[in-house]
Amino acid sequence: MRNDVIRRLEIYADGTDAFDKVRRALQEATIGQPAGSLQQVVAGHVEARAVKVCLRGSPSVTARIRSGISSIPGVQVLRDFLDVPALNNSRKGPEYPDQEALLRIDPDEISRTQQGTGSRVIVAIVDSGIMVDHPVFKGHLWTTNVDGQDVRGARCMGGKPDYDLTDQDGHGTMLAGSILATANFFGGLELMAVKFFDVMTQPAAANASQAIKFAVDNKADIINLSFDLGIGSDELEDAIAYAGKAGALVVLAAGNTGSNNDRYPLVPAVYARSCRDNSIVVMATDRYDERAMISNFGRETVDLAAPGVKVVTTRASVGGAALELYGRYTGTSAAAAQVSGAAALLKSQDPSRTAPDLKRILMKSVDLSPRLKCVSGGRLNLGRALGLGPT
Repeated sequence: MRNDVIRRLEIYADGTDAFDKVRRALQEATIGQPAGSLQQVVAGHVEARAVKVCLRGSPSVTARIRSGISSIPGVQVLRDFLDVPALNNSRKGPEYPDQEALLRIDPDEISRTQQGTGSRVIVAIVDSGIMVDHPVFKGHLWTTNVDGQDVRGARCMGGKPDYDLTDQDGHGTMLAGSILATANFFGGLELMAVKFFDVMTQPAAANASQAIKFAVDNKADIINLSFDLGIGSDELEDAIAYAGKAGALVVLAAGNTGSNNDRYPLVPAVYARSCRDNSIVVMATDRYDERAMISNFGRETVDLAAPGVKVVTTRASVGGAALELYGRYTGTSAAAAQVSGAAALLKSQDPSRTAPDLKRILMKSVDLSPRLKCVSGGRLNLGRALGLGPT
């Protein structure tokens, strides 16, 4: 069955001429399409210079229509709701990988055909640990040998690191699922879990610093930091700078206080300043492709956006509870994880790409949106990034 999507666009046209161009663009979109494959409903008023458009058709065609309308001078797409009816009409639980999120960032589904070069790419998840027995992670966990024992990361919670990665909080496991899904589970992708907090031990700068240094010293290519501390730390800033100098790409969640990071810096996102070319700060968008209400933003300090509302991912089972393999989560953590996965797939596509290369590609390929207050002015478009070729 064809995987149609529904897109509901709210469009503002600065003048009747621009309004007419929108209507012509919609009429031309049907040319060459099989009968019945693209449905349109248009409602609006010339005087109000606003129009609502409902499209139903293939993800790639509807995305191209949206992009074409956005490129018309004097026209802004203010809201873009995306729905996958086949998913919402199903009585099953959350479907993983999250098709809505993937079709938003890759409407042509280019990433679903990509398996990279097979080169090893290590993504460190500096967080709450990981459920190592989750079936999705099989074959994708970073492993090293310590004193004759295979370990898949480290626990850095004061003193000497150990290797208990039990994810009591569940947050690290959720990040891991989003990273894997966005990267299309390519061969060579390894997730390194570096645990520095749990339900009894709150995130602390010293532990986070130790965890980041462990990831760097064990050759992580990408380091995902999806937490906030609320208090500054020179030690943590030094650790992030250390990661940048070592050549890792540091991906940081912008934060979930709904505030402007340019004016009210959030830790650790603010420490992207220590390695600006090697770091990406990520805000979250909602199902309307707007800033999620909880998401922090910043025209100078937040780089790009990615979907971050009710994203389907992997869940951890703790304390013998019945296993629920998948669930949803919301926040800039979910958005940052998708950017980490996108960067990993780009790195595998061309292992010679450096962290600054990966950042440039991701920033250059975004879908522009007039109301996203970030440096790039847009939301992650992985399909376009994969098609950019050499940097």
